[in-house]
Amino acid sequence: MLSTCSTTLRIVLTLLCLASTLGFAPVTLAQQDQPSVPVSRGVVATITTIDAKTGMAALKTEGGEVFEVLKSRLWKVGDKVLCDQIDEVRSRLRFRRCRLWR
Repeated sequence: MLSTCSTTLRIVLTLLCLASTLGFAPVTLAQQDQPSVPVSRGVVATITTIDAKTGMAALKTEGGEVFEVLKSRLWKVGDKVLCDQIDEVRSRLRFRRCRLWR
């Protein structure tokens, strides 16, 4: 009787250990696929065009990159703005919190 109980206990413990190990494997693999922490840096850009219909402004950096962002009501073509450029997803860059730069 004691032998049967100890065998059953060993099997149950083995299955619990195996299940807990396999349960964490997908979580670990999913974390490896996610990008690292986004990096933010200040970038000065010039407003090249403003689309009154959509409310979007095209910004051109000194490096020649062009981005579209929602415009502020104070912006005019030719103004310079300071934006947070955030590297979010692989080669996709985003501008956030753009404000006039003087």
